[in-house]
Amino acid sequence: PFDLLSLGELLLRLSPAGVERLVRGDSFQKQVGGAELNVAVGAALLGLHTGVVTQLPAHDMGNFVKNKVRSYGISDDFFVYDHSSDARLGLYYYEYGAHPRKPKVIYDRKNSSFYSICIDSFPEDMFRAATCFHTTGITLALCENTRRTAIDMIRRFKSNGTIISFDVNFRGNLWTGEEARECIEQILPYVDIFFCSEDTARLTF
Repeated sequence: PFDLLSLGELLLRLSPAGVERLVRGDSFQKQVGGAELNVAVGAALLGLHTGVVTQLPAHDMGNFVKNKVRSYGISDDFFVYDHSSDARLGLYYYEYGAHPRKPKVIYDRKNSSFYSICIDSFPEDMFRAATCFHTTGITLALCENTRRTAIDMIRRFKSNGTIISFDVNFRGNLWTGEEARECIEQILPYVDIFFCSEDTARLTF
């Protein structure tokens, strides 16, 4: 059994070396990112058995992500794969800051393979396999399908007695405060552990 399963999109992070600018650098270092992955990694570092629930493209970049996640000690038991001809991995470009210049992030994730994730792709025993299930407002905000899938998974895990953890993690580039509030209020009755900054609370509640 897992101590924690975390649902979310895994992204390829491309960064110029050091403090090089995106507009100037000639090469990128690649890494794997994702808010929900970060939670699984943090919990694993505390000695917990964790896994990520996600959908990746069934090609070499999907395999790169899978291997990276495994190297962090995170289970890929609940990775499913998109075999469509236009399967793609979401990207983000991250420029490290150098005082007084702040870090910069540019996302290129729309219609990635994660956007078509479906609850029916996962085995029924997954919903009995974890002590705690975690996801974030990012997954709810990406598109109508990821929102529906996340809410359905929350309900399914909760019906099996799983602790539900939810981080609002509000991103203004994905939805408005009002949209976030309307959606999050639907899941609050199922949530046991709720993370929300004071600034986000002022925007959304």
